[in-house]
Amino acid sequence: MKTMEATGRARKSIMTHRIHCTHAGLPGVHLVDILSDRRFPRHSHDEYGIGVMLDGGHVSWSGRGRVEAGPSHVITVNPNELHDGIPAGDSARRWRMLFVAPRLITRAICPDLASREFHHPAMIDPVMTRRLLQGMADIPDRDPGAITEIIGDLFGSLLDTPETAPTATKPSYGVQLMLERIHDDPLEAPSLAALARIAGLTPYTALRRFRREVGTTPHAYLKQRRVRLACAAISRNLSLTEAAAVTGFADQSHMTRAFVRQLGVTPGQWRA
Repeated sequence: MKTMEATGRARKSIMTHRIHCTHAGLPGVHLVDILSDRRFPRHSHDEYGIGVMLDGGHVSWSGRGRVEAGPSHVITVNPNELHDGIPAGDSARRWRMLFVAPRLITRAICPDLASREFHHPAMIDPVMTRRLLQGMADIPDRDPGAITEIIGDLFGSLLDTPETAPTATKPSYGVQLMLERIHDDPLEAPSLAALARIAGLTPYTALRRFRREVGTTPHAYLKQRRVRLACAAISRNLSLTEAAAVTGFADQSHMTRAFVRQLGVTPGQWRA
């Protein structure tokens, strides 16, 4: 009996995590296909993301509220939107996402759309699910002009809608000052005491207010901010060693661990 129990625990400890990244023939566009039972910590992206939950399900926290997504649900994420991801139950879930840089939407589709947000983090829409799956299947084989049309059709349908759901509230003035300090110099990590002085708060109050309004601690926010900057550096064709150096990581291995923890991909997979 003890042997069987030990074997069961060993099997349960084996994690499932497979990811495939595809960069389209248009800069600022990439597809990600993930099968994972991993719990992702709170993080954010520079890009808009739309996708479909293919199998299983997950629950997550976001600035738009609690998210529950199951098979065939359309899922969305806005640029800079902090969110996490937890599998529903003990099984792995699989989902496919299309990420698009806001600048591409501004330049190639419609300047007004890039100032808008998705309002529903998860929704049941069979027609949009089919359109998304077909569009994502077509993108790798299309030329830049055709890719732009596909993105314009998909993102226009989801962004050009009435604001029927609440959006995240803006941080208070003190928290905004702390965020500005982190954004202005993410390579130089400020202490909690220094951030509190900037906001005119005690360290305890600053920590609690930051977590309540942003969704994570200042230190965790700084780490995910550095990962986003590293993504941008890699997209500018810097080497992985250079990307780690210019974004505040001690070395490439530290950057890799942060990538895998937050995004589920290595820097090399992100570049591919």
